[in-house]
Amino acid sequence: MWEEEGVKRTPAPDPCALCPAGTTCPPEKEVHEIDESLIFYKKRELEACVDAALLAAQMDRVNAIPFTYEQLDVLKHKLDELYPQGYPESVIRHLGHLFLKMSPEDIRKWNVTSLETLKALLKVSKGHEMSAQAATLIDRVVVGRGQLDKDTVDTLTAFCPGCLCSLSPERLSSMPPSIIGAVRPQDLDTCGPRQLDVLYPKARLAFQNMSGSEYFVKIRPFLGGAPTEDLKALSQQNVSMDLATFMKLRREAVLPLTVAEVQKLLGPHVEGLKVEEQHSPVRDWILKQRQDDLDALGLGLQGGIPNGYLILDLSVRGGGCCSRGSRLVLRRWPSRQD
Repeated sequence: MWEEEGVKRTPAPDPCALCPAGTTCPPEKEVHEIDESLIFYKKRELEACVDAALLAAQMDRVNAIPFTYEQLDVLKHKLDELYPQGYPESVIRHLGHLFLKMSPEDIRKWNVTSLETLKALLKVSKGHEMSAQAATLIDRVVVGRGQLDKDTVDTLTAFCPGCLCSLSPERLSSMPPSIIGAVRPQDLDTCGPRQLDVLYPKARLAFQNMSGSEYFVKIRPFLGGAPTEDLKALSQQNVSMDLATFMKLRREAVLPLTVAEVQKLLGPHVEGLKVEEQHSPVRDWILKQRQDDLDALGLGLQGGIPNGYLILDLSVRGGGCCSRGSRLVLRRWPSRQD
């Protein structure tokens, strides 16, 4: 209570101040439609007065109402209780900013097939730390549609560049080679070796009727999944691979290449090896080459096998505490004078 001009006044009671969760909504607070009047409801009032079925039926109105994050928490809780096995797509497509409250675990329960739903939620997530949620949503769309089809790829390239690489190798394997041409170089920037291992054979098949520079331009973004034999073949085609592409090649594919093959593969860009000599795969490749061959490049590359020595790969087989695995050692090859 407080006094004003000598008169004692009692503040109007909060009808839900003492209401535990799940209690009956006060009659004057009953909700018959989702509208802007709800922004004045306290969390406990929303919990007591908003019917979950009504909320689900009028989800298209929620995004137009400036709810606070705390109020959105209440609305999400109501939907979670109504749909414990996952929301139906009729609700998902209208989530709007409520999507920002979803966790990857929530999204894994969904079955999404509509690309319009995907577009709407990707727009909402833009500018927020929602990469895990977006990746899970994309995964659910691919599963729901049965494969990574051209319409889905086109949607990802338009609304979420780089999101293609969020998909697992298993999901990427569902992409038909015929649509690989819809993938742009920037869409592959964040792809790892496992994803490129799946995409490269598809690209090679898709571009097999091309030749020369046309083929190389198309296949270049996928070369992180190329095997040694394909790199050897490219070295005979005067492709002049740039260093950025070379540095993304699989280490295992680069190591067997000879100095002559790398020189032909890179063409005028071979000088860039000096800048990258301390970084993999260049560093590891240098260690496998004869120093005489490296010297012939005239780049000052150091660390190759000295003249008159061999590299032996010693493996201590068997388990136990004394197993050391594989070791590389230098052994001098006896000359005739010895």
